[in-house]
Amino acid sequence: MSSPPYDPRGKVNRALLIGVYRYARYDDLPGVRHNLGQLFNTLMGGGMFGAEEIRTVSPATRLDFLSHLETSAGEARGLFLLYFAGHGRLNLYGTELFLAVGEFRRLPGDEPAYAEAVSWNRDVLPKLRDIAGRGLVDRVVVILDCCNAGNALEEFKPGALHQGRDRISVLTAVQVNQRIPAGSGHEPTPYTKQLIRLLHDGLYDGRPGAGPGAASGAEDGVGAEQAAEIRLVPLAAALHEAMRGETTVYGTPWEPRYHAAESEQDVLLAVVPRLLAEAREERERRARRERLARLTTRWRDGWRALARLPRKVLVPLLAALAVLLAGGGYGGYVLASGRTTCAPPVELRLLTDPDEAPTLQKAVDEYLVSGANHTGDGCRRSGISLVAPKSTDAVTGFQHAADWRTPRSSGDLRPQRDIGAQPDIWIPGSRVTVERARSLLTGHDVTLTESGPVAFTPLVLAVPGELAVAPASATGSGLGTLLAQLKQNNRAAVPVLRADPEYTDSAQLATVGVYGQNTGSTPLGDAAVGQFERQAARLSPAPRSSYELMCELAAADTTLKDTSAVLVPEQVMAQFNVHADAKDRLGCDIDRLGKRGPQYPADVAMLDLPFVRVGWEGADRDSGVRQDAVGRFYGWLTGAAGQKVFTEDGYRGRSGDGASGTAVPGGSGVSGGSGASGASNGSGGSGDSGTVGGTDVSPAASPAVPPADSWLVTDGGALADPKSGRYDTSTGAVTAALSRYRGALGPGKVLYLLDSSSSMETNWTGSGRALDLLSQSLDALGPDDRYGVWTVVGDPPTHRLVPLDTHKDVGAVRRAVAGARTVDRESFPGAALSAALSELTGSHTSSGGAQLIVYITDDEDDNYLKGRALDDLLRTVGADSVPVEWVSLAAGGGCAAGRTGDRIARASGGRCLDASSSQVSELRDDVARVGTGNAG
Repeated sequence: MSSPPYDPRGKVNRALLIGVYRYARYDDLPGVRHNLGQLFNTLMGGGMFGAEEIRTVSPATRLDFLSHLETSAGEARGLFLLYFAGHGRLNLYGTELFLAVGEFRRLPGDEPAYAEAVSWNRDVLPKLRDIAGRGLVDRVVVILDCCNAGNALEEFKPGALHQGRDRISVLTAVQVNQRIPAGSGHEPTPYTKQLIRLLHDGLYDGRPGAGPGAASGAEDGVGAEQAAEIRLVPLAAALHEAMRGETTVYGTPWEPRYHAAESEQDVLLAVVPRLLAEAREERERRARRERLARLTTRWRDGWRALARLPRKVLVPLLAALAVLLAGGGYGGYVLASGRTTCAPPVELRLLTDPDEAPTLQKAVDEYLVSGANHTGDGCRRSGISLVAPKSTDAVTGFQHAADWRTPRSSGDLRPQRDIGAQPDIWIPGSRVTVERARSLLTGHDVTLTESGPVAFTPLVLAVPGELAVAPASATGSGLGTLLAQLKQNNRAAVPVLRADPEYTDSAQLATVGVYGQNTGSTPLGDAAVGQFERQAARLSPAPRSSYELMCELAAADTTLKDTSAVLVPEQVMAQFNVHADAKDRLGCDIDRLGKRGPQYPADVAMLDLPFVRVGWEGADRDSGVRQDAVGRFYGWLTGAAGQKVFTEDGYRGRSGDGASGTAVPGGSGVSGGSGASGASNGSGGSGDSGTVGGTDVSPAASPAVPPADSWLVTDGGALADPKSGRYDTSTGAVTAALSRYRGALGPGKVLYLLDSSSSMETNWTGSGRALDLLSQSLDALGPDDRYGVWTVVGDPPTHRLVPLDTHKDVGAVRRAVAGARTVDRESFPGAALSAALSELTGSHTSSGGAQLIVYITDDEDDNYLKGRALDDLLRTVGADSVPVEWVSLAAGGGCAAGRTGDRIARASGGRCLDASSSQVSELRDDVARVGTGNAG
């Protein structure tokens, strides 16, 4: 297909992502839940679909499936993309493929027949052929990630003249008559994982011969630009290559297949912005080189022509030219037109935090066109380029400042390559980060000089309005206390999420508070830290900023979206509480995201956005002009115009700078005075004495209290004066928290307690019963995790069926579990739990990592645990920080409020799982937060 691909950009496109991860009668597919969220974000970033053009659904019935298909297909006019992930089943002869929905079940009889099944052959494909054949949609692309997906291609017989044959393309995860593994369950399924990677990162790098279809002109940026375009046919080839070496359930090579529409045009499915930008930059560099070469040729030819002039003409001409150049200089007059020419402005490089980058980019854009950045002749004084690397990379970059000045050719972090050119200005999220960088400086390669904060925002624990919390108030409670209250006030577990602490200062400060690393706090144990990080990993990989966190949460499944509390800067919470024009302001659709209310931890430092001047040894060539430009920018940021940009985005301005008011996001107006009046009209200076452009640059500036009627307080949901964030976090606390974070997600420990008393006989074997529950959850554990199984019956209360250790052969563990039998004796849960806690918290096993006790029981022997014995056990499990997952098989609601299992689970920070159709998947999900991978 050599012609340009069909490009759906600018058309009315729709993507329907159908993922079924919970089944009433078949194995759940937890990985499919990750497919939906990550594929949504990848498609949205690929430029073909807006957030409102993508629907993610998990239908329970055939009618649900077909209703969503009818709606989305009917709305599309350009590209219609249909994605399905779930179970796939065949009829007896393999000629009909069924896509299984939640209530899918097989009907009695010898020949396979199914209820609540969607037929690809009779339901889906005829609908797609109808809309394509009638020209209602330009292109249809189907992606099937299910067992037997390749059988869908049997409908596309060579030579058959079907409707829409020139418009319908299909990608299938596997060849015909093959079942495929579903993966570990805590990341996307294997095929979709590769699909997401290729759509996000590109198929190849654009160098000649680097990948399928590499263009011969790649060296000039043309091939690289083509590499940025993800087309269906090269994508299919790349998927086939990506799955090379993998095998199906039957042990045969796993080979994805595809059918391309019978057309001369391929289909453009995504573009990779990073590759596209690199391609355009390369094309521009080549164009500049060519222009320079042409100019050089003209100058050379001109001088040769001058040299041929008679001497009596040449000498006076050269003298006149010398006078003109001496009088006018570089900024003199153009001879031909008389217009003033401007010298190239000095280029400043601004380094900032990913959370602050969106607002600072707005500020830079406004400053560059302002009067403050122009001379009286209308010439621009400076340009400013902004980069926002990982916070930890910025600190490490300054630590190795010598490598920034003189780049090395090797090393884990190479600042010039991984961050960018040496910065002139650094605006991190917090002064603590500046102090961390200063404490690591060696030599005299760089100096970091603070001019003062440019804006403020406190960190908040933002909680969905539906959850039970104490009223938002400045009670002086630490973050640990607020989290404990949140758990105590809500019977169901409340996920607490935050961005990656490696990337943002706000997430670092939040992590210090969660771990209890501040002076005077009691640090969490390693097990509790690991448990927190595993529940926070529900959005994986960890979001790189608080904005990205909220956008991913908006696209997540309803359970996570509606029940999660988030640790984010107040201004981010406020931005996402205002839904008007959200996609334009925030870059994602947040209509499905409920409003959150703030809790203000008293032991987390305020984010204060310090303005830091970065000086480099030996960088003296234009130091005066550069220092003046830096000073003017600071003066503008702290003046009325700059403060307005911050307050419009939900920040708190500097007190006394006349910018304490706030305006609606994207709106106009902010109450305020002149601030840095000198800098704002372009006359400010650059001195280092304590004022810049007439503005006080004391680092002691404090946050302003916004008016009670400002949008931050009303629509944004913030408190006008929470009196929080006064805490001074130490650099040592952040360093310790980062170290613990990096080690928190190592191998975990799970100890299963299996009630083996005689009353368990009716709940012992069969789908969803005790042995099946335990066996299925083993998929979430990896070869480096330590786990064991104890039976609970008689005296002594426990018996080691599987030792607490690492297990390379999970099959042997499953065989041991399958061979377990009930015993005609009673069980004693209190003694069993005490023994399990001692085993997990003992010095010989407490090497860190998350821990979990899983107690599987029918609650028949709860009466042996009551009164003082129960009270003592509740105190013990509450103090040991080992969550207990109480898995009740009782028919009458063993997890009802006040029951023994409910009380033990809540006291320990675990969960009580009632008997239900989702019990298997919920247990497996919770074990996955402790384990590191698929043990099978």
